[in-house]
Amino acid sequence: MRGRIYRSGVALSLVAAVSVLTLLLVDQSGGSRAVAFLAQSWPIWMRLAVAGAGGYLLGSIPFGFIVVGMLRERDITTEGSGRTGGTNAMRAGGLGAGALTVAGDVLKGMAAIALARAVAPGMIWAEAVAGWGAVLGHNASIYLALRGGAGSGPNMGVAGAFWPPSLIITLACLPFSLFVIGYASIGSMLIAAVIIVIFALRAMLGQGPVEYIWYGIGAAVLIVYALRPNIDRLMKGEERRLGLPARLNRAKQSKTAGSGH
Repeated sequence: MRGRIYRSGVALSLVAAVSVLTLLLVDQSGGSRAVAFLAQSWPIWMRLAVAGAGGYLLGSIPFGFIVVGMLRERDITTEGSGRTGGTNAMRAGGLGAGALTVAGDVLKGMAAIALARAVAPGMIWAEAVAGWGAVLGHNASIYLALRGGAGSGPNMGVAGAFWPPSLIITLACLPFSLFVIGYASIGSMLIAAVIIVIFALRAMLGQGPVEYIWYGIGAAVLIVYALRPNIDRLMKGEERRLGLPARLNRAKQSKTAGSGH
């Protein structure tokens, strides 16, 4: 009985979160039009504040917590690294849970930019502020006592909302991180760096605003700050590896141990 109640609760949370994202993301949806109507008489500072606060609240939606709770009846914050991102969701709930979590995290980053564009049409700094809010909310969720992930999912979503092809590029970094690098923390920092490079190149070519570069730099700072414990473990050689590199490392250790007998 308790398990059914738990799953029902997290399922309702998932439905509510998806409904909010859908209202914001679907072009010309009632949600976006309502926000735009309310904001049309607001001063600039209020629009910036609402974009940032709205981005934070959207980013705070803990999809990893919701998905793993619904699929496995587990609290992801007590599993593995305790983070709510896709990597730990995969550890706690399997590949499907990880994929669903990444999808939700990417979508909430895109929804933050949709909100900013509804609140402050044409105001690029509002988009940057909303993007920072989404990454910060993901890393320090107001719904989980300021616990969260490392920010890669919403960072990818924000960048994808700025320039859709960037989402393809950053998504390609995920299997590279899993099967080649083997460290989720390095993968997160790699994605943050790739996003900065993408928008720097676009700005140099006159195809994108400079504000997007500043967004990328600010998001990278938030991500690196969240990854401080991982960076410390990397420097000590104690960081946990993932995927194929982890399996190869275990096989090597087993072979070494076997040859020692």
